[in-house]
Amino acid sequence: MRGQSVVKPRNDSFTHGQNTVWRQNEDRFRLSSGKHGMLAAVADGAGGSGLFCGPWAETLLTRLPDQPLTGIAALNQWLEGFCLEFQRSFSERAKAEPRKHSKFMREGSFATLTACWLEESDQHGVSCRWTVYGDSPMLVFDRTGPGWALLVGHPGSLRAFDQDPSLLSWKMLPTAAALRSGSLQLPARATVVLATDGVGQFLFLRYLAALDRGLAGATLSEPAAALLDEFRSLRTSPGSRVGAAIGRHLARSVPSFAEEMDTLADSLASEAGFAAVVAARHGEGVLADDDSTLIMIDIAPSDPSSGSGAGEGL
Repeated sequence: MRGQSVVKPRNDSFTHGQNTVWRQNEDRFRLSSGKHGMLAAVADGAGGSGLFCGPWAETLLTRLPDQPLTGIAALNQWLEGFCLEFQRSFSERAKAEPRKHSKFMREGSFATLTACWLEESDQHGVSCRWTVYGDSPMLVFDRTGPGWALLVGHPGSLRAFDQDPSLLSWKMLPTAAALRSGSLQLPARATVVLATDGVGQFLFLRYLAALDRGLAGATLSEPAAALLDEFRSLRTSPGSRVGAAIGRHLARSVPSFAEEMDTLADSLASEAGFAAVVAARHGEGVLADDDSTLIMIDIAPSDPSSGSGAGEGL
């Protein structure tokens, strides 16, 4: 399991008094593991509105329970456990600046949330359960055969990247229509990917561009087939940001998807390495100028020769 988060390649700044202040990365991620499983999550603080969105994203991740959040009632109950505490704490911080305090109380704080809980058992291998609110992508790939076969792709439609995402806030209740959750028994070899929207959209389009050119090396799964149809229809869609991004992907000679994933996996060894790959893909025009957060989790069969019984499972 590997993860990194970096600020957007072409960062911007603003003047505060006599000081120049560079905008901070408002993405957050979490990786934690126990005896039989692990928790992985990303949250994208939506700094375009509200205040303290980065700290709100961090609060969502640090407060995640050990067991999956299943259903809107559980999500509401979980949020109620810390929303008021967050509002009080950051309201106090903003009191010295009345305009900031007013904006915070009026607008609130916003973030997406994508979380998955992985559990390993001797009888059933690794199970994956997930909860998603907003457009931070989650992809699950089967690697037991040749190539990478997409088993789960969230969001389920590329058009979601053209729309404003649903966001969690301490100021308002979440809606059941915006909540997505599910479960899956993972194959013996799999890769689970969690990302914020910029790098997540890049991975969706890189994979679909490889499928379109026959370079993914995998059998076309049902979710991949639906996304590929949408990919092919959107590439000539005027006014679509995703359509324009598809055109940029198709205009470039891309490596196989496996090579791309190997490059990203290697880059996650360090923040500098990940930042370099993000900057390179942005320079190529195929990755948006946005904060980028990526988690990759590889599942592989246990190695009996290790003597531990755990092997490489998680």
